[in-house]
Amino acid sequence: MFCTFQGTAEPSDSGTLKESKPTRGLHACGNCKRRKIRCDGRQPCNQCESRDLQARCVYTQQIQRVVPSKRTLESLSKSLKERDAILSRLFPNHNISDLASLSVQELREAVLHGGSTDKVLPSPTDSTPQKSVTQDSQWDEDRRERDPLPAEADDVNALSLPFDRQASYLGISSIRAALAAMLQVRPQLRGLLASRQANMNNITKHDEAQPCYHPSQPLLEYPRIKWSSKGQALVDAYFQRIHIFTPMLDETSFRTNYLSSQRQDSPWLALLNMVLAMGSIVASKSGDRDHCKYYTEAMRHLDLSAFGSSRIETLQALALAGGYYLHYINRPNRGNAILGAAFRMASALGFHREPSEQDGEGDQSEAAEVRRRTWWSLVCLDTWTTTTLGRPSFGRFSPSIDIELPKLGIDGEDGFGQDMGMTTLVENIRFCRIATEIQDSLAVTPVLNPADRDRFDESLINWHTHLPSVLSNDQNCDEPVHLARCVMRWRYWNLRMLLYRPALLDATTMTQMGHQADHDAIEKCQQLSKIAIEDIAKTWLSHQMSGWNAVWFLYQAAMIPLLSMLWQPQSPAVAEWRDQVQTALRLFEEMHDWSLTARCSKGVVSQIFEASCELMCQGEQSCLEPDMNNNANETAVRGVSKDCNSIIDQGMGPFL
Repeated sequence: MFCTFQGTAEPSDSGTLKESKPTRGLHACGNCKRRKIRCDGRQPCNQCESRDLQARCVYTQQIQRVVPSKRTLESLSKSLKERDAILSRLFPNHNISDLASLSVQELREAVLHGGSTDKVLPSPTDSTPQKSVTQDSQWDEDRRERDPLPAEADDVNALSLPFDRQASYLGISSIRAALAAMLQVRPQLRGLLASRQANMNNITKHDEAQPCYHPSQPLLEYPRIKWSSKGQALVDAYFQRIHIFTPMLDETSFRTNYLSSQRQDSPWLALLNMVLAMGSIVASKSGDRDHCKYYTEAMRHLDLSAFGSSRIETLQALALAGGYYLHYINRPNRGNAILGAAFRMASALGFHREPSEQDGEGDQSEAAEVRRRTWWSLVCLDTWTTTTLGRPSFGRFSPSIDIELPKLGIDGEDGFGQDMGMTTLVENIRFCRIATEIQDSLAVTPVLNPADRDRFDESLINWHTHLPSVLSNDQNCDEPVHLARCVMRWRYWNLRMLLYRPALLDATTMTQMGHQADHDAIEKCQQLSKIAIEDIAKTWLSHQMSGWNAVWFLYQAAMIPLLSMLWQPQSPAVAEWRDQVQTALRLFEEMHDWSLTARCSKGVVSQIFEASCELMCQGEQSCLEPDMNNNANETAVRGVSKDCNSIIDQGMGPFL
């Protein structure tokens, strides 16, 4: 008898009865990595669970390292050598690593100058968008009609100090070029201006102007604009203070149509409202906003379909809007676009060609003369509004344009006023011809060679010397003539100053002075800015057409002593430069009622001036400690610092 006994064996290591250990992860969780402790790889791990940190037990998946093949490395190395060889041929005198910081314009200049970038200015277009511009761009002027931005702020005139924002394209002749040079000379200026600009924005946020243009539905019927004494006063103001610069309207015909109040066609209503808008501006102070309603009414008749119109009134209305009004309310890019479209309209109508002889007889003679005036007024407006932007002219005086200069006299118009208007326009055309050549040259290369620069300057001096006596002498005359004479002279000083200013901007980027010609150009630029400031102080008048132009040219001139102070803070001429800036600040304050941008212009200049004084104060110790034995330098630095401190303590800021 056999008995079989079945026992129970101990479970083996591989048996199912024994509990298996949890598989350890390949990586530790983020919390264990941070604490540098052992992690079991579970989710959550023991360490996190014991500390009640389950939420922090997170594993990050590591990316597998890709090792390039030998063939790929050889291909990349070969491509890199080929690119280096091409760059070395294009820029033989420059390190390739230094080219990365240059803009497109600077690279082009380096190629044109044989690869040397020693004379290439820091491009003022560094802020020019190289990618597609979004709706948040600083120069999106359409956004300004919706957002509560100050009416005086725009990127073209640098009235908002937009150093770090996207801006429209601006060249060497622009204010932004001068501001960029200031920042390169004194990088600390950026931080000082940023804090002052923030304070300025906080002060002005409750004093923001309302948009002038309120879009509305197009009218189905156009009501007549009846004559009124107020409207008559605005028309008179227009022909007294605007017509002298751009006499494109037939004054007798315009006044007759306004008095009769019979016309109700859209081109006429657009022109009449633009005349009333400009008349309202020049007849009132800068705080008045009546011009907005006239402009809004004019825009109802100047929609996109207006660009296909063949009516001269529509063309003239667009010229007033793009050449004057939009620049007054600081919408310069939109104004330039409309003025460019007006040029295309005028060429489509054949205004750039001289009428045939049979078209110059009888009534056709008067019409031909109005065409001449309109075309050349467009040329002058386009030149005046773009000379200080550094953009190309796109050919205002091409060989295909054979229209003659305006002639004197249209039957029925006042003799002396008509003669002076035509004389002023003809002289402005000659000035604009020189200005266009200078503008195109500076758009190609920022720094002109001394021969070209002297040739342009000689042309300007010759133009000014041969002006008619009534436009060159300081004799007593009627207000329109005095106004035209002053503004022409301010433009003359400003253009000569812009001609030499690149030499100053170039010098601020160099450690040593170049040729004697460059030194002479800098001194001439500084002297011209001084003359311009003194001339404006003596001759400006208390109305907006004078104040508007005076503030703009004063703003341009004030940048020269400001840049000079930052560049050479220990120069013996610092006291003179400081006096010029103080004169400009005083004039800005006096012109507050007669210019929409006087307050903001004063704010920008005073911010830079105070920051400059602060930088000189900060540099006093560094100047005095190593040069304690130099009593002359010590006295000069202390004198400048003391004067700057007194100016800052007196509160000569943007808002007094």
